Amino acid sequence: MPRPQKPHAEKASLENASLNRQAYLILLLLFTGVFCNAMIVPFMGFFIIDELGRDPWEISIYVGLVSVLSLLMNRQFGERFDKGARVRPLIAISAIAFLTATTTLSLSPSYGVIIGFISICFSFSNASTSLMYSFGRAYAEQQGIAITTYNSYLRSMTSSAWMIAPALSFFIAGQWGNSFVFYTAVSLAFLWVILWFFVVPSDFTAAAKEPSSEQNSSEHKSLNQGLWLAAAACLFISGAHILTSAALPLYFTQEANLPTYAPGLAFTLKCLTEVAVILLIPYAMQKFSARTALYAATLIAMPTFYILSQVDSLPQLVLGAVLEGLYYGIFAGVSITFVQSFANGRLGRATSLYMNSLFLGGMMGNVSMGLIASAYSYQTAIQLSLVIITIALVILIASRRSDRVVDRGLSV
Repeated sequence: MPRPQKPHAEKASLENASLNRQAYLILLLLFTGVFCNAMIVPFMGFFIIDELGRDPWEISIYVGLVSVLSLLMNRQFGERFDKGARVRPLIAISAIAFLTATTTLSLSPSYGVIIGFISICFSFSNASTSLMYSFGRAYAEQQGIAITTYNSYLRSMTSSAWMIAPALSFFIAGQWGNSFVFYTAVSLAFLWVILWFFVVPSDFTAAAKEPSSEQNSSEHKSLNQGLWLAAAACLFISGAHILTSAALPLYFTQEANLPTYAPGLAFTLKCLTEVAVILLIPYAMQKFSARTALYAATLIAMPTFYILSQVDSLPQLVLGAVLEGLYYGIFAGVSITFVQSFANGRLGRATSLYMNSLFLGGMMGNVSMGLIASAYSYQTAIQLSLVIITIALVILIASRRSDRVVDRGLSV
């Protein structure tokens, strides 16, 4: 594969960013796959309690199991991608696993089946996002498409799907019942499989890159530090974001005494701003590096968390929501490019590590929110995000010396 872009020199030219038909189809395939998963992931906890009548702690068993298995599948898919495995059968596994899981839930929705079988299927389908990011990046490199530009398009597809799909699931459940959510998911799964059949080339692989025999152990260690520090920064930014996002709806309605529609208004403004920023990122990246953009994201996040923790009126809510979309849109638009810049021939591994950092950060944020809110308040949980985002900034600064190691083209 071509040598990765340097973290401090990722300035894609928009003249090289024209997309062909295949590039657009890859974006559509990613959107469809993420949309399918986003319909089900937030709905399963509600379904386990509302439809199956289980206790809340039983959700934790399911979520914990799917989380661990998804982390493992992300890693496995990434390793296989780096070793030159064909992309087509790997994506097929994800799509067919989702189709199998939702079909089973439509026919036999028992808790035992969910724990013993459905959790395994969803772990395979969850791994598709990381694989699609690697596939999209590799395709962009082969076609000469500006990497930062195409990565931002890939990320915007993910954000757009997550903005629409969960709301659609609960709307369908409210209008026609829980079972219709799975019927709809089965229909979309067939669309996912059809798109896979026509979109993914049968022979597409990522050329495996063997480490140079001249590299010594200290060099390996240095570059490993760069990759892991980049992923760690993403983990803490994601953790701060999820901690705040989880606490905000309850803070707005229970502590700030805002109207019941306030959380929905804030979420809509945040998502619209986020998607707009992601799409504009390629233009900004003509002048600024991914690292500089991440510095900006963390610095914007700091006053954002403070403003959100002090909201007591709708104008303040609007300001906080727009700022939240701004900082997270910058992060979402450049973070994958930043982490991948340390891959140097092992794109699948770097991308899976990036996705796992977001996943673990989300888990950290959700768990922390419940504990902090129980002991103190939802406002305190939001304020703690200031500490977490500061840690992320420190890690970003500490990782800067790894840039020169990437410049030498060492293998991770």
